[in-house]
Amino acid sequence: MPTPNDRGPRRPRTNTSYHMEGDWAVPDREQAAPPPQRRTPTQEQRRAAARSRSKELANGDRCLAFPGAECRYYVLLCDGMGTGLGAAQEGQSAISLLRQMLTAGFPAAHALRTLNSILALRGSAGAVTVDLAELYLDTGHATLYKWGAAPSWLLRRGSAEKIGTATPPPGISVTESRETVEKLSLRRGEALVLLSDGVDGEGISRRSDLTPDMPPGELAAKILEYGRGKQMDDATAAVIRLRPASLEP
Repeated sequence: MPTPNDRGPRRPRTNTSYHMEGDWAVPDREQAAPPPQRRTPTQEQRRAAARSRSKELANGDRCLAFPGAECRYYVLLCDGMGTGLGAAQEGQSAISLLRQMLTAGFPAAHALRTLNSILALRGSAGAVTVDLAELYLDTGHATLYKWGAAPSWLLRRGSAEKIGTATPPPGISVTESRETVEKLSLRRGEALVLLSDGVDGEGISRRSDLTPDMPPGELAAKILEYGRGKQMDDATAAVIRLRPASLEP
């Protein structure tokens, strides 16, 4: 069984460290941004804000950003299937378990497979989907784990790349893992966009006004505005961008 110290091969460290700029909009309730965190030599100050708008009192989408072991930082998007209280409970249960394991230092793949086993054993296949972005603040690279989630997008200056295809959600089988894993670089100002299935992301590549240089919160809000339409499902857009710490005042 993996242990918290079983981290696998590390990418080469660079002379530049990075900080995470994250802002997400979750479809009616304004949520206060967490207080600024003290800067460290390898991990500069991060900022995050959340805004919610849902047609139900309870939002089934859950999004969290938090530091992990060493120079890792995580952004999680869990989409409880459907809407209302049941979806909200499933999303919250999944995101809480994953956060506990990741902050304890367990590898992301092990945390995801633990969630899969729990869902399968209790007969809750299809209850939730998962996007897990693992950011390496010492190199500017990222690993994106997707399990049953809507496609993500990587915005570069002048282009947009679709990441991920439809896969079964976790909980189908204890012995079979179907998550997809993508290795990405966010060293040149790219913006990684995570979406729940209440957002139609297909128009992202056709809109010239959606650029990675926009403030993350503004970009997330515009994606929701353009992609939500009249859908009844909860909708969430999470935008992630890294900036070299050396560029910060």
